[in-house]
Amino acid sequence: MSGGPHCAVVGAGIMGAAAAYALARRGARVTLFEQFPFGHDRGSSHGATRLFRTAYFEHPDYVPLLKRAAMLWRELEEEAHETLFEMTGVFMAGRADSGLIAGTSLAAEQHGLHLHRLSRAEARKRFFWFALDDDMEAMIEPDAGFVYADRARAAYLKAASAHDAELHENSPVSGWTAKGGQIELEAGGERHCFDRLVLAPGAFAGEFVKLGRKFLQPLRKSLFWTSPGEDRFTLANGFLPYAIEEADGRFRYGFPAVDADGVKIGEHTGGAPVADPLDQAPDAAAEARRDMEAFLKRRIPGVSSTIIKEQSCLYAMSPDGHFIIDRHPESEHVVLAMGHSGHGFKFAPLIGEALADLALKGETMREFDFLKLARFDQA
Repeated sequence: MSGGPHCAVVGAGIMGAAAAYALARRGARVTLFEQFPFGHDRGSSHGATRLFRTAYFEHPDYVPLLKRAAMLWRELEEEAHETLFEMTGVFMAGRADSGLIAGTSLAAEQHGLHLHRLSRAEARKRFFWFALDDDMEAMIEPDAGFVYADRARAAYLKAASAHDAELHENSPVSGWTAKGGQIELEAGGERHCFDRLVLAPGAFAGEFVKLGRKFLQPLRKSLFWTSPGEDRFTLANGFLPYAIEEADGRFRYGFPAVDADGVKIGEHTGGAPVADPLDQAPDAAAEARRDMEAFLKRRIPGVSSTIIKEQSCLYAMSPDGHFIIDRHPESEHVVLAMGHSGHGFKFAPLIGEALADLALKGETMREFDFLKLARFDQA
């Protein structure tokens, strides 16, 4: 066991797992607490895949972070000895003034990224699976693809353990208190003392983070899979991960058939607000299913519109849809990662590094400044 500062990490989703690894690799003593079994499906990090995009329509300031994150995913692959990240390109379509197309174009322009813009004829020929409107623009972002989500989270936990981190599943933490330079943590009916605390509880932040009720709104989302019926909807046949924004602003995305579950589809917009992250919101799920079946018939008519699998996922929405990466205002020895708002997974390697920086050095890359809590004081 290392003789470095003793750091507690709360939450073994992708952010907590990445932070535990980054801290342990730097020589800190690390104890990670997860309230559920590792690999559970009650949060935000489970499932087969997550999109990775570099020309980030959400905000151009994310682009430098994504470039670094891509490198760190490759480093994790080398340590894990397995494929975790596929740079396949992503197909995108929407009106020229849509957030997806306009925002992606802005990010690419500001950071010198390449986008392959498709004529209508080329889009219809190369991406014949999609029925696009005449006023939609289509493009491919080459520096994009997807991460194998479950594999990635498991790889981080395994790597953290290999660097002597102690990992505790089924170990809910009920509270914490900052006392001077020490952090007292209540877990399993016992009190533990640490030098640093990293909070990465996702949508379960609530009162536990002491800021959660103010800065987080959990949303329950529904994801769906449909059988491809044949091998046309695979990467090998050119069916790329995709994102489509409709004229009404609704944003849907999907993946080729990368496993036995078939073609995955989801909607990034919408979602059912829940007071308790464990609430299921069955009415909203049923409506989302009907809506997705209609989307498949309209936009990807060649794939079966019959849903064969569905799964829920939680978004932890911040007030502005951007992440919160910062030290906790109650203690410089407590750092937090929350409010990833459904688009944080791809950043996990770099967020893990940033949390380790904040915990051990009190500061991190200036590129994270726009994600600090102080931005809400200026609103």
